[in-house]
Amino acid sequence: MSAVPARNFACTYAKDSQKAFSNGRPQREILSVSPGNGSGSSDMSDSTEQAIYRVREFRRSGEVPKKYQRTYEVIDDKNRQVMAVCDLVGKAVFSELLIADHRQRTWRMRPNRKIMPSRWMVTDPEQQIAMQINQKILGKVVNPLYKTALTLEDGEGRETFRLVDPRTNIPDRIFGVGPGEWALLNGDRPVAKLVRLPRRTETGKGLLGKLKKWLATSDRGILSAGAEHVLPAPVALGMLLIFNELTDASAG
Repeated sequence: MSAVPARNFACTYAKDSQKAFSNGRPQREILSVSPGNGSGSSDMSDSTEQAIYRVREFRRSGEVPKKYQRTYEVIDDKNRQVMAVCDLVGKAVFSELLIADHRQRTWRMRPNRKIMPSRWMVTDPEQQIAMQINQKILGKVVNPLYKTALTLEDGEGRETFRLVDPRTNIPDRIFGVGPGEWALLNGDRPVAKLVRLPRRTETGKGLLGKLKKWLATSDRGILSAGAEHVLPAPVALGMLLIFNELTDASAG
C-alpha cells in the first residue's frame, strides 16, 4: 500500500485492518476554560496563554487517492506548525485512515466494524492505542444534564474525556461556550472546547479591504484551557472527522 504525500505528510485509505495493542492515554488535565464571546467564535484576545489547534480543510491538486474528498490539517495556532494532516478518502466513519503527525510518523484510525460502526480506534506510530472514540448513543437519551456526542477512552475502555453539548440543560456560563461550541470534559471538569476561529487575513482599507473581510470565513478549532494541548494532534483530528460526520448526519 502506497501513501500519497500531502505537504510532506501522508494519509490515505488503508485496506488491511490492524490488531489492537495495549493502551496509552493523555495525562494532562486542566480545570477550566476561558469563556468565548458567545457569538459562535471565541474571543482569542482573552486566551493568549491557551493552546489552540486550528483545523484547515482544502482540496489539493495533483495525484490523489480514489474517492478522495479533501485534505485536513491541524495547525498549532501559536507557532503555526502543521501538527497532523490527513487526506479524507470516502467517509471517515466507515474508512480506515492514516494520519501523519509533524514528524511524518503514521497514526491510524479505523472503525470497530464496517456496518453501523460505533467505535473508532486511533493507534500511534508504535501501534499502541492512543485513544478509542466511542459514539455514546445511549448517553444521548438517558443523560439528564447534557447531550454527549462522543466519549474518548483508553485502550481498556476507561473513559478519559467526554465531548458534550453543555447547553442542553446547564447554563452556558458554567462552561463559557457559545452557539455551535461543544465542551470536552475530564470527569465533570471542562478541559477544552470546540470553537470557530476567524481566518487570518491581511485586511486593507477601503472597499477592497471590506470585501476581503467579508469573504473571510472561519476554521474549526480546539481551544484548550491551559498552555498545553489536551489531545495529541492526530487524535484531535480523528475526533473532529468523526464528530463532523455524525453531527452532519443527525442534522440531515
